[in-house]
Amino acid sequence: MSIHADRARYVPVERGFNIARTAIEPQAFVAEAARAFAADTPTGFIALDLSLALGSGHAATTPFMLARYARIRRGERLACTLAASGEIWAVLRGRGTLERDGQALAWGEGDMLALPGGVASTWLAEEDAVLWLATDEPALAFLGVRPEIGERAPIEATHYRAEDIARELRTLYERPMAPDTPGRALFMASARTERLGTCLPAMTLTLNAVRPGEEQRPHRHNAAALVLSLREAHCASTIGGRTFPWTRHVTLLTPAGAAHDHRNAPKVDGAVGDDDIALSLIVQDGGLHYYGRTMGFSFA
Repeated sequence: MSIHADRARYVPVERGFNIARTAIEPQAFVAEAARAFAADTPTGFIALDLSLALGSGHAATTPFMLARYARIRRGERLACTLAASGEIWAVLRGRGTLERDGQALAWGEGDMLALPGGVASTWLAEEDAVLWLATDEPALAFLGVRPEIGERAPIEATHYRAEDIARELRTLYERPMAPDTPGRALFMASARTERLGTCLPAMTLTLNAVRPGEEQRPHRHNAAALVLSLREAHCASTIGGRTFPWTRHVTLLTPAGAAHDHRNAPKVDGAVGDDDIALSLIVQDGGLHYYGRTMGFSFA
C-alpha cells in the first residue's frame, strides 16, 4: 500500500451526518474589558480567546472570528501583522497615528477603521489608548490559507471618522422604525465591498441603536455576533435565555442560531438625549452567510 492510500479514511454514515461540536455559550467578556482599561495594563493585545472551549488549535472567539482589545500606553507603539483577510478596528479611547504601507493615518476616539489583513502595521499612541478589533483569523487558520495583499486584497484601508459617524447616527436616531424592521442599524461598507453590503467580504460591521422604551424583537440568524457596548443607557440583551445588562466597552458573544433581543428601559421624565440611546458596535461573520445564502434570519 502506498503512503497516499494509507492516508485514506472511510467514515460510516452515522458519523458523517452527525458530526458533533462543542456548544458555544453566550457570555460577557467583563474581565478582559476591565484589564484593557486598567491603569497598570502594559501595551499589548488582550484576546477574547475561547479556543479551549471551541477545541481549535488557534486563538478564536467564535469558529470564524477573533476579537481583541488593544492597549497602547502613551508614547508607545504596538506592531502587528495579522493573518486575516481584513481587520475591523474601533478606537475606544485616545488618539495616535497608524503607519502601514509607507503611509500614516491619524486616528482618535470614536473612529473606526477597516484594513486589509496580512500587512505590517504600527500603532503609535499620542495619549493612553484602548482600541477594539475583530478579524477572521480563525477562518483562515481553519482553511490553512494566507491573506491576499496589495491589489488582490479584498478591501482597501478605510477610515470611518467619528464626525461622519455622528452625522449618520443622528439620522438613524430620528428615523421611524416600522414594526417589521429588526432594529435601528447603520451598516458600514467600503468602496470595494459596497456591492456586497458588508464591511469585509466575510464580516459585517454595524452600529446598533436602541431608543428608550424600544425593543428589538427576539430574533435569530446563522451568523455569530460580537456585540461591543459603546453607550449602555439602560439596555440589556437576552441571549439564549440568559440576560446580560449592557456595560460600556464590554463585549457580548451571541452564538450562531441563538435567539436574542435588545431592549432599553423607558425614560421616566424629560426629553430624550443621546445619553439615553443605547449604542453598540456589532460584528458578525454574516458576510459568509449572505454570500452563501445561509443567513437564516427569522423572528423568534
